Amino acid sequence: MGYTFQEKEFAAYFMDGGTEGFVTGTGMRIVSRAFYSGGGYTIPDSNNVASVFRALFRSKELEKANNEFRYYILIPENKRPGAIILLHGLNERKWNKYIQWAMRLAADTSKPVVLFPVAYHMNRSPRSWIDRHIMMPLVSARAFAEPEARMSTYVNVALSTRMAASPQRFMLSGFQTVNDLTGLIITVNSGEHPDLTGPVDIFAYSIGALVTQVLMLSGTSVLGDDSRVMLFCGGCTFGMMNGTSRLIMDSSAFNRLTGFYINDIDSAAGPETGGLMKILHDTPEGEAFYAMTSPGRLKTVKGSPFRNTEGRLLAVAFEGDLVISASSVSATLDGADVRVWSPGYPCTHENPFPVLAGERSSAVDSTFDRLFTEAAGFFS
Repeated sequence: MGYTFQEKEFAAYFMDGGTEGFVTGTGMRIVSRAFYSGGGYTIPDSNNVASVFRALFRSKELEKANNEFRYYILIPENKRPGAIILLHGLNERKWNKYIQWAMRLAADTSKPVVLFPVAYHMNRSPRSWIDRHIMMPLVSARAFAEPEARMSTYVNVALSTRMAASPQRFMLSGFQTVNDLTGLIITVNSGEHPDLTGPVDIFAYSIGALVTQVLMLSGTSVLGDDSRVMLFCGGCTFGMMNGTSRLIMDSSAFNRLTGFYINDIDSAAGPETGGLMKILHDTPEGEAFYAMTSPGRLKTVKGSPFRNTEGRLLAVAFEGDLVISASSVSATLDGADVRVWSPGYPCTHENPFPVLAGERSSAVDSTFDRLFTEAAGFFS
């Protein structure tokens, strides 16, 4: 059975946010574990937006979902030592896209695979953020407030509105995620996790790659010399990305983000940026994030940090990726093992493995199989 067939079989598996138990016919067991985050930064900006948007900024539901959540672990029948954390892309709300990725990694490596959500993403965000009926009025309101914004949709209006109002949220949520991952990895490496043992590897896609790189560059990283990192369709500095997409964020929000982090961050001041600036100046994670905003800052702050990874870092980029280009990944990871593939079928960054009909489905199946065969070899 190839990717296309199995994707149709598993399409609705995580449609409602995840489940537990044995997956029929796979020998795979899914468990979930509760996680309590140290908490994110509260930004006093909700009164600066139109009343129709305020529920996107401050609510008990929002903060509870972000700070008290569950993550999922796929455990193969013949489990062996080690674990792989799978990190997702920006503005994703459902795990169903990744269920087959995780199953393939777990099956081929015999290691448990952890589906861990980035702050304010997946099941760490209110379900209303992907409800078309609730979000469509916000799309109309945003079009009125930002008439020049392109690609505003009910899928991206929540993230777009939050990032445009307070671009510091991008880094602060990343900082929370890195701290959460650090806590999880420490628990695993200490032998205190009920399902997982070290060493811990990471398979990171899209913005998950940026989170992973910040973790790697944070000085006293919890990723040891026996940990391996594979980046897929990710790995460049933030300033080299193009996040304008119907599935990610609208043009106005992305322009606000890039303007803030590329042009304004060195001079940012005020009560709404105080927490951000303290992190940037006083923490190794903040320094790493600052370095990853542009190639020049990366070179100045960290030199060529990915050059001497000694086989512990592998990146695969797709030609034609309009969000994170292959050339930007190669430039950022100068000296590392970067492989640029031509997928041979129509696809997008947001959907690298589309379900296609006819002969083109064979090309998708082949590329999917190639990627995860190489991933299994790399992690084994």
